[in-house]
Amino acid sequence: MSNSFVYGKKALVIGGTSGIGFCLANILAQKGALVSVTGTHNPGHEKLHFIPSDFEANGLCEFEHEAFKQILTECSVLCVCYGPFVQKKLHETSPEDWQKMALLDYALPGVVVSKVLTPMSERKCGSILLFGGTRSEVPRACSTNAAYLGAKTGLGVIVKSVAREYGQLGIRCNAILPGFTSNAPEGFLSSPEQIAQKAVYVLEQRDLNGIFLNVDYGWM
Repeated sequence: MSNSFVYGKKALVIGGTSGIGFCLANILAQKGALVSVTGTHNPGHEKLHFIPSDFEANGLCEFEHEAFKQILTECSVLCVCYGPFVQKKLHETSPEDWQKMALLDYALPGVVVSKVLTPMSERKCGSILLFGGTRSEVPRACSTNAAYLGAKTGLGVIVKSVAREYGQLGIRCNAILPGFTSNAPEGFLSSPEQIAQKAVYVLEQRDLNGIFLNVDYGWM
């Protein structure tokens, strides 16, 4: 385990108390990372330090809490798994829906990445992983989730910008683009654990920077 990039490093998994995020946090802890997770409920895992957060209720004000401020200056591994989903046709999508997707699926990852870049640059060490939507590495049409997919597609600008501008300082930024998941996977469904394993692989590969990894069996 000591050969692992994440061993002994502080990691923050935003949205790490359930689903893919929890599986990811658990694997990181098993590999020797010191893991903090955020969410609305404590997962009760002895190796995961819980930071309570409710972005839907409090927005970006959550980052003003002292626990958040501290871990954002200390973490060398950052994973943003959190992101609400809206599935509506364009003419049914409300102003509130558009605002929510723009704030929580695009601005939130952008803000947290901005906050970690300076301390990571000073340490010359950082691995950042964002979670996009299915096949969101390029703009494409969709029938019922344009607000969500538009925000997730925008993450590509963050990923590529960090990779180009900060890669020389030892910072990597990549994205996982998962398909549909199920705890009992079959057909074109992956389990949260399968997605998390791919995510950890990307986090650890020092020669991967600015990539978008689709994990969806090729289904679109």
